[in-house]
Amino acid sequence: ERDAVGNWSSSGSSTIVINTTAPSLNSVAISSSTGIQNSFLKAGDVVSVTATFSESVIVDNAGGTPTLTLIVGSTNRTATYASGSGSTSLVFQYTIQAGETDSDGISIGANALTLNSGTIRDAAGNGATLTHSAVSANSSYMVDTTGPTAPSVSGTTPTTDQTPTWSW
Repeated sequence: ERDAVGNWSSSGSSTIVINTTAPSLNSVAISSSTGIQNSFLKAGDVVSVTATFSESVIVDNAGGTPTLTLIVGSTNRTATYASGSGSTSLVFQYTIQAGETDSDGISIGANALTLNSGTIRDAAGNGATLTHSAVSANSSYMVDTTGPTAPSVSGTTPTTDQTPTWSW
């Protein structure tokens, strides 16, 4: 604080807090989806995954967008950071593609969150620790993008009998 002449004075006291503790990733879980019916997702449905941290984090995706890898069937798929900067929960999203199938549900491998040239930090600038355990297949989020098919029908042209024969 400055006195009447403009000199600095130290008449008061200040508290300085130094935060060197990095935020940690507490959990990763599929949190919701659009279009789900009877625990099945189809092409075009969007899966949201929430990564929960030990404290509020800030995402800077100017250099690149953080991603989280999901396992759909036996194929790795990339969910992209969507929202949550300034809170403890970050949301990543992935859109189900045609031809994908996962009969036991989407899973997430261990340590699946990557910065991809972005940053996830706390307000003090400490980079987040991104390690986490694997998440087992979630049967509430199975994937079936194959539509039903109608049986084929064939007939024979009657000769003398006027009753056609049908088979399928």
